[in-house]
Amino acid sequence: MTMQWIQERDEEQRVTSHHGENRHRGDFLALALSHESHAPQLITSLVKKIGIPNESHDNELLLEMVRQHSDLPYEHPMYLTVACALALKNHPTIETWLAIRTLAYHSAEIEYWLDNAMWAYTEIDPDAKHAYIVLAKALFHGVETGKLKSLSERRNTERDNVWTHWKLNEYPLDELWRGLPNSDFMMYEDERRIFGLLSEIAPEIFHQLLGCSTNPFLVDSALLSAGIGAFSPRFRQWEDSVRAAPAAFDPDGKWNGSVVLPLLLVHARNELLQPGKQTPRYEADEEEVASLTAEVTALVHAVVKVLYSRADAQAAMTRWSTWLMRQLLLRKDKAPDDIRSDNFVDNALLDALGEASKGTALILESPSDAAPWEAWCYYCVRSAFANGGFAAAPAYEEFVQQWRLTPEEWLEPSGRGLLKRAQQHINGDEPPGLFANLLAFPIVQADSFFSVWQQLWGNAYYLREVLEYGSPDAGSKKYSDRADASELLLLIARIGLACFDQATARISSDSKTTTKEIADIHAAVTSAAREALHIDDTLNRDKWQQLLQHLAVRRAYWDGSYRNNTVDTVFDGDQRPSVSDYLRYFQVDPAEVLAFLHVCILNDLKISKLKEDLEISSIDLRATIDTIKRLNSLRSQKYPLNGRAIAAMKPLLA
Repeated sequence: MTMQWIQERDEEQRVTSHHGENRHRGDFLALALSHESHAPQLITSLVKKIGIPNESHDNELLLEMVRQHSDLPYEHPMYLTVACALALKNHPTIETWLAIRTLAYHSAEIEYWLDNAMWAYTEIDPDAKHAYIVLAKALFHGVETGKLKSLSERRNTERDNVWTHWKLNEYPLDELWRGLPNSDFMMYEDERRIFGLLSEIAPEIFHQLLGCSTNPFLVDSALLSAGIGAFSPRFRQWEDSVRAAPAAFDPDGKWNGSVVLPLLLVHARNELLQPGKQTPRYEADEEEVASLTAEVTALVHAVVKVLYSRADAQAAMTRWSTWLMRQLLLRKDKAPDDIRSDNFVDNALLDALGEASKGTALILESPSDAAPWEAWCYYCVRSAFANGGFAAAPAYEEFVQQWRLTPEEWLEPSGRGLLKRAQQHINGDEPPGLFANLLAFPIVQADSFFSVWQQLWGNAYYLREVLEYGSPDAGSKKYSDRADASELLLLIARIGLACFDQATARISSDSKTTTKEIADIHAAVTSAAREALHIDDTLNRDKWQQLLQHLAVRRAYWDGSYRNNTVDTVFDGDQRPSVSDYLRYFQVDPAEVLAFLHVCILNDLKISKLKEDLEISSIDLRATIDTIKRLNSLRSQKYPLNGRAIAAMKPLLA
């Protein structure tokens, strides 16, 4: 079975009709073979005229030479295009190219037909292939060295600007993974069709040129011209390019500067994402969605299989999977099983990469050239692979040790590095979130995950000092300094909540996990959250309050006395903090009481037990609801009214 991109398959069903591109190569081949019989010396005369050095060529004057021949069987611009192709075959120099490029600049037909006419000559003249290879190599080197300028000054300025930005970038591999966002492949529009022809008539030389180049913008433009992505993607060309690309990563995962393979992986991901983006999120045909999901999944495995045909596959996987994980962590649209979500492709790629790497030794840490964000993202990759059964879980000891900071280190590289590794992934997700869950996974595999989490929280003692007082050297940035400390502490608390969730999920299958240890970590995280709320007046305060709500709901849900189904319970009614303890804490904010009770009812917890806790906590639910309504009438934006939650309180009010 021939593998195709989805866009490639769909493209075969459409007829292209843009600027005369429906003129197939067969038309130019027929013209190249027959022009001497129906228009003797016309092409030769045009070639001579084009080849006069230092002469300005006027398209209309050249077309007038064609019009002098009556009853020509082909369109007039085709003759001029064939003459340009023959001129380049006879004189494959930059000087000849400059003359023809000027003609193409003023003629859409020549611009879009020239490579087809050149192809025709490679079919009938053995010397043409060699000539065009010489020309393409000269153009590539001319553009790369900056000696061959564009006719557009705007393009020249753009080339200079992106190259300067590239050279100054501290982490250029990040730019490649982003798909060179500040560039436009049309920067090299004049020559890109010649590069596309070279990829077809001499693929080995094409790949050699790209492999030796350090200009990612030129390489990307050449790849697109060769059918790698964008408008005319072809899986076979992509596969051949991956197999031919030079090594891009050392055995330890360090990037060696070769830009070809990273760009090819970026284009593969783009092609995998495209079908989902074009599928309606609502009212789509579910059978078509299921079929498309299966096709894209097959393509994901094909992409990974091609990657793993390379000697540097494991190193490339290390860096690419780290980037894919980053995308998963940064998005709020989770839905990893829905092809209409970007997360579907990234999650599928990570699964396929994990499966392909099974049984091989993973690189244990991020390489020396990695950006600060990569260390924990790769840690998360290894956790995900371990969760999938593809590899062993990473050691948690080094991760835990990174949190041990002295006052002097907080504003130094070690403290700033900790902040950079964490901040990009602390978003508005519901706690604990994917990031915390992946960081927690290795900890939960420990013999005593509660002790490990306690050590983690203990290591962050100085962060609690910063949260309460600010660091002495923060100066005017004391508030942001305290907010930074709060975010880091919040991440540790979320890791604790994730440990709780993962441990409860395996109670029945893991004899090592005890309900006492699960209850202990619940109590410890609750204590940590309440401690933080006592001293935190930054914008993160609401996040701590949200975390406490999640802890409270779990306290009720995993208590057998609140559920009709008492299988796999963690708490008994006497353990602290109790549900009534949480209610007493929430009662200072009526909206918090309402939110907690609403979630409990949605989880089908016993109404009788909730009534009992309201009574123990001395909370008048009817008065609480009246207070919420009154506050809403005064300041509706600050105190929004949740009608569904209030309606759900009827059983508790009965």
